[in-house]
Amino acid sequence: FADRGQAAEFVRLVEHAGVASGFEAEVIRCDGGRIWVSQNARAIRDAAGTLLHIEGTIEDITGRKGAADALAAVNLQLEQALADLQASQQQIVQQERLRALGQMASGIAHDFNNALMPIAGFSELLLTRPEMLADTKKAVHYLQIINTGAQDAASIVARLREFYRSTDQHDVLTAVNARVLAEQAVALTRPKWKDQAQAGGAEITIRTELADFPAVSGDESALREVLTNLIFNAVDAMPRGGTLTLRTREEAGHGVIEISDSGTGMTPEVRERCLEPFFSTKGERGTGLGLAMVFGIVQRHRGSIDIESEVGHGTTFIIRLPYHTADTAAESAAAPCAEIRPLRILLVDDEPDIRDVLSEFLTIDGHTVETAQHGVEGLSRFRAGSFDLVVTDKAMPGMSGDQMAVAIKETAPDIRVVLLTGFSPFLGEEAIPGVDVLATKPISMPSLREAIDKAMKAA
Repeated sequence: FADRGQAAEFVRLVEHAGVASGFEAEVIRCDGGRIWVSQNARAIRDAAGTLLHIEGTIEDITGRKGAADALAAVNLQLEQALADLQASQQQIVQQERLRALGQMASGIAHDFNNALMPIAGFSELLLTRPEMLADTKKAVHYLQIINTGAQDAASIVARLREFYRSTDQHDVLTAVNARVLAEQAVALTRPKWKDQAQAGGAEITIRTELADFPAVSGDESALREVLTNLIFNAVDAMPRGGTLTLRTREEAGHGVIEISDSGTGMTPEVRERCLEPFFSTKGERGTGLGLAMVFGIVQRHRGSIDIESEVGHGTTFIIRLPYHTADTAAESAAAPCAEIRPLRILLVDDEPDIRDVLSEFLTIDGHTVETAQHGVEGLSRFRAGSFDLVVTDKAMPGMSGDQMAVAIKETAPDIRVVLLTGFSPFLGEEAIPGVDVLATKPISMPSLREAIDKAMKAA
């Protein structure tokens, strides 16, 4: 034995157990060479139990042992290589996530800027030229555009997950007038195709060929975003000016909306890939999210989108949407809230402007409103007063709205609580302790009425 300890162990094993099976050890040959052997042995004793000798077999396993050691070394190397590969993959995934997040943030900023453009433009126009307010018709028209732009800006956050999301039971599609939708899109994008284009030395002519046909089925805000995105792309495709044409027409049970430009056009390769997320030919100016969002929204509406384009001869996007059919669930969801009695409402929000707007909404509807600027003050006012309902923001310093709701329910479990938050698209469907109704900010007057009606019906 090359190792005296192994030799002693082998003898001890045979003496005490009487047998050794598959005992491996390194041994020294007579010529001084070393080999590995596998030994099977047993003790031979006389009648008195005295050990006479040990007999057995010895097998040279040097080659097998070397192969096993080599295999173990290879396995160790492979395990290390796999660990290195997994670490590299994790690093690549993290880098890709950060890149995608940066592109997503850029795309969101782009869409918000587009939505905010008519809001800032028309509000500035009314502020700098207040005499225009005397023209009630024009002022109301501008205010309608501002309101629509604000609603579209709010809807961007709610649709971050919608690149290729299929329709589910939570989507409510209503009847949408495609002609009116196209007219709104033209008005909303006017600062882009007129003011900005002219500032850059380009003249863009808008042509509309809008036919009336039955309403299509859709989410009006989402479809309006489809048209505004396509108009913006058309304008970008005509840096030296040109003609942008919007058409609406019927085709075999579908409403069709076409947006054509006389711009640079696309190669077949670009046309094939232009709807892919993050694919862009605009370099640093593009995010590759606009057309991907368009495609996702159209798919969610069970519609289709075709692209006709030729380099130097412009591009036409053809959108086909199914006609709207009566849907009981959708109609009931869209039905106005039943009239409810005036309530004593505690309104809690840390933003003064939001408190003022919500307080006006509630007061106009005949409710008595008391306000608080954070959760601690809100809880104090609730305990000192008498209320039918609490409407509160979620994120506030000191005590959040949901924490305040839990504290209120501990002493007054029958009080209804409506929680307003800009995070609601990401909070899922799980119930929030202490909260009866979760509503999304920014909230419109009809949506606030609906939330209050729902909360009081749950009482």
